[in-house]
Amino acid sequence: MTDFLYLQQKRKQLGMKVAEVCEKAQITRAYYNQLVGGKIQNPSAKKLNAIHHALQISNTPNKQVGVIFGKFYPVHTGHINMIYEAFSKVDELHVIVCSDTERDLKLFYDSKMKKMPTVQDRLRWMQQIFKYQQKQIFIHHLIEDGIASYPNGWVDWSSRVKTLFKEKHFTPSVVFTSEPQDKEPYEKYLHLEVVLVDPQREFFNVSATKIRNHPFQYWKFIPKEVRPFFAKTIAILGGESSGKTMLVNKLAAVFNTTSAWEYGREFVFEKLGGNEQAMQYSDYPLMALGHQRYVDYALRHAHKVAFIDTDFITTQAFCIQYEGKAHPFLDSMIKEYPFDITILLKNNTAWVDDGLRSLGSQQQRQRFQQLLKKLLEKYNIPYIEIESPSYLERYAQVKKIVERVLNDESVHEAVDDKEK
Repeated sequence: MTDFLYLQQKRKQLGMKVAEVCEKAQITRAYYNQLVGGKIQNPSAKKLNAIHHALQISNTPNKQVGVIFGKFYPVHTGHINMIYEAFSKVDELHVIVCSDTERDLKLFYDSKMKKMPTVQDRLRWMQQIFKYQQKQIFIHHLIEDGIASYPNGWVDWSSRVKTLFKEKHFTPSVVFTSEPQDKEPYEKYLHLEVVLVDPQREFFNVSATKIRNHPFQYWKFIPKEVRPFFAKTIAILGGESSGKTMLVNKLAAVFNTTSAWEYGREFVFEKLGGNEQAMQYSDYPLMALGHQRYVDYALRHAHKVAFIDTDFITTQAFCIQYEGKAHPFLDSMIKEYPFDITILLKNNTAWVDDGLRSLGSQQQRQRFQQLLKKLLEKYNIPYIEIESPSYLERYAQVKKIVERVLNDESVHEAVDDKEK
């Protein structure tokens, strides 16, 4: 009797329901159930081909299924090249993202990553990068906790891998790797053919270790999905008419990178017709969320640094100024989305009334500046205050800070250098 259980395995692997398969193949559910149940010995070739097509199963004999293992901490273009090269050699490829809680924590602490990527972050990177091949390139997660650290523990590790193969309903015939030392263990413990891809790093002279330790040096190898974990954010804040926007635009242009505009002004134009008199307490969270979208976009497309025009501290200050009280949502945004460097411009430049400013007197400007400082201290946010009223001197001072950051020096060194 012919075994058609592989249809069930493929369906589960794709996450498809029986009804969905039957609809795509234009067969009845009863026919499908009888087929996989072994009650139909000689199925119609037309119907079987239709089922294969619905399940993306190649009808070619000796179907090749490949597998790749890696920490992808982080994934880089060398990994992506290896995956695409492997995919060109097989009908179906499975990429296994391996995690170990203690090991991954150490990798993070020894790195220059801004925040520790979760396992879901790493899975998301892979799913985003290969989203157009999601029916041919499958992403899985392998938990390695409790297994002796590499290069030991091959017996336990291979046992766990085989369990994963069974759970995910696939049987690979070949494993791809760029590590020559892994060839023999793969053959011995997984009984798989091993194909080496660019083991000498001739095409992509990079590694995850190099990126973790020197991200700016290897920036071109970091996918945009991963860059927010390395790109530095430099927030420029200050009171009305302090020159924030012009300074941010200059810096973004000179350093050939992105910036996040002040969304609050856009909100007033789009939602309030350009007049702040209709502003109300419930508007401030909406402005903060709009600004966060701009920040996310700037980080994703940044060239090492992203400049942020105002921050959530400033939004909270305006809320206190105009509404008489702080907003708890802004409080959570300040804590959840810290910036790497905060630069406060002293509010001592010439006042320019552009129709959206109302704090123009010297007393109002000083009071708002003190409110910003008070909030920065409340949230324990270190900042650099630029005191010169000269736009040229302000630009020169901030430019030096940015250059230090780009030279891979710490944020604290940049701040300390300015304060000396």
